[in-house]
Amino acid sequence: MADTVVHALIVAVCVLLAVAQHGDVTAALIVGVLVVVSLSALGVLVGRRRWLAMAVLCCAAALALPGWSALLPVLGADVAQRIVQGRWPRTRRARIALAVVPCAASAVAAMSALAHATAVWPPTTATLVALLLVPLTAATSIAGWMRAAGRDAQRRYRALADLRRERLRLTHARINDVEASRASDLRRARLSERIRIAREIHDNVGHTLTRAIMMTQADQVVATTLGDDMHAAQFAQIGATLDEAMTMIRRSVHDLKDEGTDFQGMMEDAAAVPEGAALQVRLDDGIRQAPSALAHCFAAVIREALTNTVRHGTAREATVRLIDLPGLWQLVVQDDGGKPERTAPRGGIGLADIEERARALGGTATCGPYAQGWRVFVSVPKTTAGDARETAASAPAYATERTEE
Repeated sequence: MADTVVHALIVAVCVLLAVAQHGDVTAALIVGVLVVVSLSALGVLVGRRRWLAMAVLCCAAALALPGWSALLPVLGADVAQRIVQGRWPRTRRARIALAVVPCAASAVAAMSALAHATAVWPPTTATLVALLLVPLTAATSIAGWMRAAGRDAQRRYRALADLRRERLRLTHARINDVEASRASDLRRARLSERIRIAREIHDNVGHTLTRAIMMTQADQVVATTLGDDMHAAQFAQIGATLDEAMTMIRRSVHDLKDEGTDFQGMMEDAAAVPEGAALQVRLDDGIRQAPSALAHCFAAVIREALTNTVRHGTAREATVRLIDLPGLWQLVVQDDGGKPERTAPRGGIGLADIEERARALGGTATCGPYAQGWRVFVSVPKTTAGDARETAASAPAYATERTEE
C-alpha cells in the first residue's frame, strides 16, 4: 500500500512539472501518463526482461515526444525496483548501467532544452523544469533501488528467521525423541532388573524353602510314628512358619514379575504386522497394568488373530482394543475383511488355542464373523486371573524340587 501511494505522488509531481513545462495539459502528456501507469501494472504480467526492454523504449520515446520527458522520474523508480527484485542482469555493473538509463535520458533532454534556450536569458520555465528533471530522476532511481534492496534484505531476514525456527523445532523434536528413548531404555532396564530379581528369588530362595518344608514334614512324620508328640508339634509349627514364609516370597515374586512385565510394549509388539503386509493395525490400549499371565495370554491371542487375518482374510484394517473393566479384562480384535470361512491350520496354533488360553485364566473366548469382518473376543475375570497366576507360579518350585529329590 505504501509503495502505491508513493508511486502515485511521484506521478502527480511529474504531471505538474509537465504542465509547468508546456503550459497546458496536452494529449501527448495524457498518453504518456497512461503508458507509464500501464507499464507499472504490466510488471506483474510479463517477464522482467521484457518489461525492462519496454521501459528502455519508453525512455527513448521520452526524448522524441514532447511532454514525456517529465515522466522520466517515474520510469527511473520503476526500473530500479525491477532490476533489484529480478536480479537481472547478473553482473552489478550491467545492473547499474541499466538503472542509469532513465537518468541519462533526462540528462539528454536537459541538454537539448539548454541548446534551444542559449539565446534567451533568463532561462524559461521549460528550461528550468528540464534541468530539474535530472536530479529528480536520479533521486527517484536511487530511492527505488534502496527501497527494493531493503525489501529484499527484509525477505532474506524472514527466510533466515523461518529457517532458524525450523531448525529449533527439529532440534527440540530430536531432544524429545532422545528423552523418550532414554526414558524407554531406563524403564526397560528397570523392568528387566525386576524380572531378574524375581527369577533369582524363585530359583534360589524358593527352592531352598521348599526343601526345608519337605524335610520338616518328613521329620514330623517320623516323630509322629515314634510317638514323640512334642517334637511332632514343634516340627508342625516350623512347617507352618516355613509355609507362611513361602507364601510371602511367592507374593513378592509375583509382584516383581507383574511390575517387570512391560504390558504396553508386549501389546505393541504383538500388534505389529510384518513389513509389506497390506493390513493396517490400530491399537487402542486401555489397560495400564495387568498380571504377567494375562499379558502373555493377550499377546499370544493378538498374534494369532492378526496372523489369521493376514493369511486367510482380505482385510485392509484391523482394530485391537484392550478394555479394563471393574471386574474383567477384555480383548477385541476386529477386522474389515468380510466373512470368510476361517479354520485353524492342522498342527498349528489356531482358534482352539485361543479358547484354551482364555479358559486357563478362567475366561472365555469367542471367534467368528461380526459386523463387516471377523472378530476375536476374549474376556478374563480379574479374580480368576490372579488366582491362576499364583497357582501357575507356585507349581514349578515343587515340581523342580521333586525332580531334585
